[in-house]
Amino acid sequence: MSQRKHLILLLMALLVLTVSACGKKEKKEEEKPYEFNLSETPVYKYQFWNQDQDSLPIGVWSDPPAANFAGIYNNPDLINEQQYAWIKESGVNVVYGLYNNIVLNKEDVMRSLDLSEQYDITYLVRDSQVTGSYDDDDIELLRNTLNLYKEHPAFGGSMVVDEPGTASFANLGNLHKNYQTIVSDRAFYINMLPNYASKNQLVNGAVGGTLNDSSITYERYMNAYIDQVKPEFYSYDFYPFVGMEYAKMRSGYFAQMAQIREITLNAGIPFWTFIQASSWAPSSLRVPNQTEIYWQVATSIAMGAKGIQYFMYYTSMEQGAESFSGGMVDQNGNKNPMYDYVKNANIHLKTIESIIMNASNEGVMVHGDSPDEIPTSVIKTTYSGLNHLSGDDMLVGLFNYKQKPAYYVVNNSLTNLSGSHTITFDQAFTINVYEGSQMRTITTNELTLTIGAGEGVLIEIVS
Repeated sequence: MSQRKHLILLLMALLVLTVSACGKKEKKEEEKPYEFNLSETPVYKYQFWNQDQDSLPIGVWSDPPAANFAGIYNNPDLINEQQYAWIKESGVNVVYGLYNNIVLNKEDVMRSLDLSEQYDITYLVRDSQVTGSYDDDDIELLRNTLNLYKEHPAFGGSMVVDEPGTASFANLGNLHKNYQTIVSDRAFYINMLPNYASKNQLVNGAVGGTLNDSSITYERYMNAYIDQVKPEFYSYDFYPFVGMEYAKMRSGYFAQMAQIREITLNAGIPFWTFIQASSWAPSSLRVPNQTEIYWQVATSIAMGAKGIQYFMYYTSMEQGAESFSGGMVDQNGNKNPMYDYVKNANIHLKTIESIIMNASNEGVMVHGDSPDEIPTSVIKTTYSGLNHLSGDDMLVGLFNYKQKPAYYVVNNSLTNLSGSHTITFDQAFTINVYEGSQMRTITTNELTLTIGAGEGVLIEIVS
């Protein structure tokens, strides 16, 4: 009995050792880390001095005006708490001065700055004395006018000019140089022409002029601006939705964005883009609906934009050569449907901004069709952690976030209201999924998302 007992004990000990060895082997295989092979890459962004460093710039053109603007319009005084509370509630954090100009009425500008401070909004001041002080001999005039408001907590910089041409770049470059000696940490804001501008406009600016350069190209225009003006970010507009037929759009949307993406990456600066959020004649542009707002915002983020801007908040009062409609608020300051469209898009942006602002864009992957052709120069066929894509049309922005991949999955359709999009990974990962304003954490090797037309979902690899 004693020998039998010892034999049983010996067999049990061997069994325990075997199980233990197997357990250790399995544990070792489970802990082997996945090699993402993403090196540290620079992230190019611009953030206002008075905003959180993870905050995505979300701007609106333009500011609410004072009563009876310019003495010719019958509008109420909209420099008030209600308007700035609405701006804040919409998710916008930057307002561009247009109607209120220091030269015309300093008091209106100061009221706008005060309300911006009250609602934690950055305000860009329009000041014709800044714009006109481009000579070195004008530096004291520049200093004196900036001294009127440069210490205001809401002052984020100057709204210098919209859509200039190459003829003004040398002056703007000299002005920027002098401006930085006075307010080096404030934005020198310029917005650039789209690629469908005429050659005359590329030379003379949006309003046109008499100077001529038949050899000008959009690429030369962009490079000359960066070389001569030395901007800290590249802001531009491209308004895609032409005509009244839904889903009809102007071609070249992605081509321009890919070109700007490449040029700004080479320059080491971010790009910001405008979202068509109103209509104006005679350009035959329609008022976008909610899907079209979502699509513009989501595709811009997927392509690497580090600033989103809406045209427009206050619906411009001009009539005649150009007449405007459908902005976030109308000429009397009442909300239009566009207000909620923008607010809904911004709710999602605020959910993902801390990742987007601290991740480098590495290109995109494309599955299925696209409303506008996407240049091959920005398309990748493989990316870290991704095995393949399947399902409905999608555009996937590829990001390097702290040397781990993140993917921004966009339903790249204006008509498929409930797309099914499957992302298969190389293995099971723990991921954070950001949908709308919500975030959920799951572990899986495959994820199927149901995404509304034009909307985006961010996937962050955790481990």
